[in-house]
Amino acid sequence: MRAPGLRVSKLDVEFIDRGKIFTALSIDALGAAPGSSLALTGPSGSGKSTLLYTIAGLLPPANGRVVWNDLDILTLGEAARDSWRRQCVGFIFQDFELLPELTPIQNVLVPATFASFRIDATLRRRARDLLEDFSVPERGGPTGVLSRGERQRVALARALLFDPPIILADEPTASLDAHAAASVIRVLIDRARKEGRTVVVATHDPALIERLDASVRLEHGRMPGKTAA
Repeated sequence: MRAPGLRVSKLDVEFIDRGKIFTALSIDALGAAPGSSLALTGPSGSGKSTLLYTIAGLLPPANGRVVWNDLDILTLGEAARDSWRRQCVGFIFQDFELLPELTPIQNVLVPATFASFRIDATLRRRARDLLEDFSVPERGGPTGVLSRGERQRVALARALLFDPPIILADEPTASLDAHAAASVIRVLIDRARKEGRTVVVATHDPALIERLDASVRLEHGRMPGKTAA
């Protein structure tokens, strides 16, 4: 599947706090070329994760457009949006969202269970190959006993199970040591540049920001400027 480009326009995300509506995110225009990598930067609370969840179709905005290629995902119904996300998006959550009692390969295969896919030998082999590619030790024990870096790589493998053209990652190197962070950065860069996927990352990590094609900075839910790498 060809990697899509991203166009965001007139986007407003609102939350209710103590009975009052406030605008958490207001983006006039933002884009990413097909097969490119983009960093969303800025201080904690600036709206990076909110924007990431919105372009994934996980968080509905009050107004605006989120267009991947020619598809405005905000015009889709909930079921259609969920189907699009399963087919097109690999999402890497900041806290991994793994099930600690399951083995690594069982965690990687969880999306297939949610999507009612038949877990056949081919899919199981892909899960095993991804774990091997990311140097996750092959063991039958629970994922909860793995190091934080190993769990992050399990989360990466899970996000790539269905070979998505879009990879979205929320603080993928947060709380990792330098070696583990370098491994994650290498995976993301390879997927964008060698495999032609579109990668958008919310991050504070200067080493990761430096390696991506472009970056935008958010402050108080706004985008005061844009810089290209």
